[in-house]
Amino acid sequence: MLKTSHIVLFILTVTVLLIPNTLAYPINITDNLGCTVTIEKTPIRIVSLSPCNTEILFAVGAGDRVVAGTTYDTYPPEAVNLSKIGGFSSVNIEAVVNMSPDLVLAEDGNGLDTINALKSLDLKVVTLNPKTMDDILENIRLVGNITGNDDTAESLTADMTQQIGNITDMTEDIPNNRKPRVLYIVWHEPMYAAGAGSYPDDLIQMAGGNNIIQAQGWPVISIEDVVDKNPQIIICSGMGGGSYTIMEAITGNQVLAQTDAVKNNKVYPADDPNTIELAGPRIVQGLAELHGYIEPNMQPDSNATSDISSTPGFGMILALGMILMVYSKRER
Repeated sequence: MLKTSHIVLFILTVTVLLIPNTLAYPINITDNLGCTVTIEKTPIRIVSLSPCNTEILFAVGAGDRVVAGTTYDTYPPEAVNLSKIGGFSSVNIEAVVNMSPDLVLAEDGNGLDTINALKSLDLKVVTLNPKTMDDILENIRLVGNITGNDDTAESLTADMTQQIGNITDMTEDIPNNRKPRVLYIVWHEPMYAAGAGSYPDDLIQMAGGNNIIQAQGWPVISIEDVVDKNPQIIICSGMGGGSYTIMEAITGNQVLAQTDAVKNNKVYPADDPNTIELAGPRIVQGLAELHGYIEPNMQPDSNATSDISSTPGFGMILALGMILMVYSKRER
């Protein structure tokens, strides 16, 4: 009997260790829309309504509980095989309901009508809407907390913070007159560019560049405006190999040939636009890529070439030189 009790106790112990920690629940969180949401227990069936949300869920260790995502979910590779609930801005509400989720991780870009419709069906909805790199880090911690993966989320964000710091420590004190002018475009006919408030804009600044587009969001810009602002670096970003298509269109344009970027062969295709444009864990890779384009094109530091007169010992050398010159004249 005692032996049987030990076996039962062992099984219960192993079971508790394997099941996500439920002792912290219920928890109250505030999402990015300012809504308070109570999470009563560990979410087991999660529906993600955006590619970056899916990446975060997998990165914090909750990927095995994601039962559905959008048609745009391509990373990690396992996300491709998830059941689909439509597109990012065209969520099929019926498909979401059919998945019987105990958590829907939405994004502001899904639209308030969609988000409110899901809430009206008594679904547990948490909405993310990051604006800055700090917001992205905080959202990763939030998702880790909701899913019972705090430790993994903390470790991930600590590593991301280190990678960010490795770059910003080198760039934060660089004066504007040394920073190259950068244009980040996502299409060429018409020309769409990353403006103020976009993730590429944030990353360009962190990487040590000046974004020439000051309009908010993703404005359409004219070729004449580009020539007038004269970017020194142009970064072309297009999904599915589109980066090279855009680059060829830019480098082959006779008007844009007047810009320093085209003249000096500083037009670059983005390796993977998702690492720059999606608010997920891989955004640090995007930051590193942009820094790789920008850093070699920074203007020389005028203060780095020191005046020889300020060199230690210069006064002594000058004095000795004058003495020798006087002595030489006397000898003559």
